[in-house]
Amino acid sequence: MSERFAVPEIRPYLDKYLRGSGGATAVDRVQLMKLLWDALGSEFGSRHELCERNYAGNQDDIRTQLLGAAHAMGLTEGFRDLVAQCMSEYDLDGWKLPGMIDPGDVSVHGKT
Repeated sequence: MSERFAVPEIRPYLDKYLRGSGGATAVDRVQLMKLLWDALGSEFGSRHELCERNYAGNQDDIRTQLLGAAHAMGLTEGFRDLVAQCMSEYDLDGWKLPGMIDPGDVSVHGKT
């Protein structure tokens, strides 16, 4: 996706149609969506979601319960700090820190 932001003919459309609310730019929004996918939609995240769905109940109720528990335990500010840290270490191309890998970096049976 990051290469699309570099194309002058496409960039105005991305900036216009992918911008977020509250002043979030298209780059901010795409970066956050990529981070969320890596955390929730990847093989690890999807397995966790499947377990939640099968054993904990419907997704809206689960989210509401977790949010209430986080508020009650005073954890929400820490979660916001974690997201801010992740966003500072992540960009449109993935993790920026040395040692962090992309799925494309992993070899499966000798193939990449």
